[in-house]
Amino acid sequence: MTVCRGVRGAITVQQDTRDEVLSATRQLLALMIRRNGIDAADVASAIFTVTRDIESEFPALAARQLGWLEVPLLCGYEVSVDGSLPRCIRVLIHWNTDLPQADINHVYVRDAVRLRPDLNVLPPVDFEELERWISEHLCEDQSTAKAVPASQDPASPGSDVKGASGA
Repeated sequence: MTVCRGVRGAITVQQDTRDEVLSATRQLLALMIRRNGIDAADVASAIFTVTRDIESEFPALAARQLGWLEVPLLCGYEVSVDGSLPRCIRVLIHWNTDLPQADINHVYVRDAVRLRPDLNVLPPVDFEELERWISEHLCEDQSTAKAVPASQDPASPGSDVKGASGA
């Protein structure tokens, strides 16, 4: 029976730069996709959070770059708690699957392994091979994966676009 399951993941970045945020998020998503056999058509939605020290780019853009063009995505800030892990990107994917929750592989990479050491069963990662996989799965038309100003975003309350509905 197909049900909606949560798949969690997190990764850290060394610096808050657009390239590093997107690269790290693509790596995290690629690992989650590959470890679980996730097909974008089966993803109900994904929620990304970042710590307040990340503001250079929306991590959801990395999902768009990987072809998640019809998946509803949301970004927000993680609750700021003293002593919490800095420069951290988290994602919760809502995935329609036949797998039981116990068979879901959650992915915590880099310093984020400290968040859930009980779930950190990730085998060693060949990041060169992973980057090749990511390159093969990037959208050909990157123009579809660029941030849209709120005035042109049909899902935005102040949108100038008429007759369109947001995802």
